[in-house]
Amino acid sequence: MPRSTIANRRAILFDKSLELRDFAATAISASTTESAIAYPVTKLKAYKCVVDVAAHTGYVATTAQWDITIEACATSGGTYKTVKTFTVIGVANRFDVPLSGEWVDDIVTDAAFVRVKATKTGAPGNLTYGAFLAPCS
Repeated sequence: MPRSTIANRRAILFDKSLELRDFAATAISASTTESAIAYPVTKLKAYKCVVDVAAHTGYVATTAQWDITIEACATSGGTYKTVKTFTVIGVANRFDVPLSGEWVDDIVTDAAFVRVKATKTGAPGNLTYGAFLAPCS
């Protein structure tokens, strides 16, 4: 993930053990599901999923786009359910997705794992993105 600088006063705490996808990883050209990590949230805690996206070419709404989905599951090999999906529109951006324990638990009872998935529709350019969990401040 990009390091914070003096110019970036809204820096977010980054813990490598809560990284869902490394921003420095190779850009993807096809739909990809990342490995899950243990979800550290109970009903009484609140985290957010921070997703950083680099600019890419070829975005056309609904016909050539990337959708990023945050999923949760009670077991690492179980069936993952969608917690949140959003569309990347071709410009560099940062998305902060709140993940309160209570909200996620309403979707997946006893959620213990979380992962991200990028889904390609049509023919947008390659996608570079990173994602990690961070405590809500």
